[in-house]
Amino acid sequence: MKKTDRKKPSFFMSAFFVLALIFLAFGLGTLGSVQGVGKPYEMMKSGNDEFSVVFRLENPKKELKAGGTETTYMRYRKVYLNLGGIYAEEDATATLRLNWGTSTSSSSLSSSSREMNAKFENVLPEKVEDGKESTAVKADFGNWIEPFGSKLTTTEYAVSTYPYFKLTIPKKDGQPSVNVLINEIVFVGEVLTGSGGEGTGEYRVIPASVYSATLLSNESTAQAKARASALVDCQYMPTLAQSSFFRYGGEEIAMTMTLAQMRLGNTFGTGNVYYGDTVYNSFGTSLLAFGTLIFGSSPFGLRFFPMLASFGILVIGFFFAKKLFGSEKAGFAFALVYALCNFSFGFGHLGTPLMIGVFFLFASLYCCWLFYANGLARAGAKDAAPLAVSGLCGAAAVCVNGAMIIPVAGVAGLFVLGLMRQLKERRVALDLAIEEAEAEEAGTAPVAQVAEGGEAEPTGKEKVARVLSDYRRKNTVAPAAFFTSLIIGGLLFSLLFLLPVYYVAIKLYDNPASPTSNIFYLAAKLFAGGFTGANVFASDSAWSVVHYLFRGTGEWYAITAVVTNGVAALFGLAGIAYAVYRIVTLVKNKEGFGAAFVTVVTPLAGIVVSLLVAIFAKGAVAFTVLAYLFAFLLAAGAVKYFTEQEGKIAKTAKIVCVTGVVMLAIGFAIFAVFTFSLPLPASFMARF
Repeated sequence: MKKTDRKKPSFFMSAFFVLALIFLAFGLGTLGSVQGVGKPYEMMKSGNDEFSVVFRLENPKKELKAGGTETTYMRYRKVYLNLGGIYAEEDATATLRLNWGTSTSSSSLSSSSREMNAKFENVLPEKVEDGKESTAVKADFGNWIEPFGSKLTTTEYAVSTYPYFKLTIPKKDGQPSVNVLINEIVFVGEVLTGSGGEGTGEYRVIPASVYSATLLSNESTAQAKARASALVDCQYMPTLAQSSFFRYGGEEIAMTMTLAQMRLGNTFGTGNVYYGDTVYNSFGTSLLAFGTLIFGSSPFGLRFFPMLASFGILVIGFFFAKKLFGSEKAGFAFALVYALCNFSFGFGHLGTPLMIGVFFLFASLYCCWLFYANGLARAGAKDAAPLAVSGLCGAAAVCVNGAMIIPVAGVAGLFVLGLMRQLKERRVALDLAIEEAEAEEAGTAPVAQVAEGGEAEPTGKEKVARVLSDYRRKNTVAPAAFFTSLIIGGLLFSLLFLLPVYYVAIKLYDNPASPTSNIFYLAAKLFAGGFTGANVFASDSAWSVVHYLFRGTGEWYAITAVVTNGVAALFGLAGIAYAVYRIVTLVKNKEGFGAAFVTVVTPLAGIVVSLLVAIFAKGAVAFTVLAYLFAFLLAAGAVKYFTEQEGKIAKTAKIVCVTGVVMLAIGFAIFAVFTFSLPLPASFMARF
């Protein structure tokens, strides 16, 4: 058999594959903990009664191979709580009371000597004023807290002696307090040497089950217990480590509250005030929910798809730069700058749809560029596929953030340029065919050759007819593929992905007890969120030099912040300067406004549009990220252009590139402590 020679990948292609693999492994490996919480449970006030849930705890038992069981005796030490939300006006307070006793009798579970109270402020984390005097605990929604003081720590209460705990929403001024959403409660104890023995210093989760729960209207005792079991459906040893690897930042808290309402469905409390993210559209929220469905309601699950989107930007950016400038060197230059710019990991580790929207917009532009650069070879489904994908990705971007409709309009403009270019190609091909037909009529054309298979080549008139037919079909298929997928895809995405977030939208934009909004109104509200919505936990503007994702507290804590590597920003500025230089050169040399001109103008126009949209869009940071990506594309073009010049220019360019990469890596390492949320001493953080 004849061996076929396989083309070996170039150095830059191989280097890109290695870089992409490292980027993905490092990104997912530092994404966050896979330990999460289970289903949320709402402690709802019921009439004039105090709402309560009673838990039964028992010492852990282990079945022995020889038969029987072995009991591990424990005493109480800690109670951890994970709040999902407080359904009251901002600045309101909520109180939870925890009693423990020897039996389920009212007297046993109401003793003030065995009682702990926790008061929670329903204020948004980034809005807590420094030095504000309050006995309330900050309601750090979605994160584990230890709110009930030290009574269990300082007193020895054996599990076997006090097996019952009662969690209550006490009355306030004679009336039931506000409703509280709780994700999980975990009781932790210290292992004893035996029944009544000494402590060993080993801490474990104490097995807990729901003994009883306050009934809601039309609810049986069994149904109330089953519903309340959500409080203890995901038991593990929590950590209070102040790092975003284990905890959510402000913007992510808004998403966790939104996703909690998705899981609750049409369950609601009368008079509740619901909070959630109102910036992002339904598709992005649904993707985040899908991530938590796969990996659980954990930091890893929330951030999985944003990290995949960041990785997708790396891959598409490589091929985009390669296609723009005709060089794998340019593609690798983009990938390297993007991987080391810090925000690629920073925003990839942010559990919001921000990077998802950027990915779809970038993918839409790349696929549309393929049409502009290549046109349609044939009017078939395979050749029109990039246009259909471009339209669908544009629709997906809008369904992630409504403000994306403006840059998507820019993508549509690029498609129009591609269609005009295809019309020019049609004119050239038609002129050649007409010229050949006229030559045949004049008798000056060469004798037609017989093609393989015995078929004669088409005559000039037949070629004219074929050109007209081919380009008629291609010029019909191209806009049909792009605009149909864009418009129909947008409508389908809007309505299809509204279904999972329907009840959330009702709670945020309507009265869930008596909704009057139809599905089209809700779809319009979600779309408008990109312009008018609010992420009530976000504190930084799109123009901030540092975009804070998480801020810890305590003796050791981490600050997770997106700080764009200064060297990467310089690369971007160099790319913009290169674009201006190329435009001036092309105009001066009277080379017209051809493909080379559009190659540098397209990313430059993308920067301008992105920064303009960032001025008024609510998800503004996404558009500053887009501006950086377009600048990196231009920087990749500059690397390719100047390193392939002759003489000193090329040598100087190579020295600058090597020096720049070294400085880029150093800058990445300096900001890595904030990019990957590494806890450091508080004194160091304050000085830094």
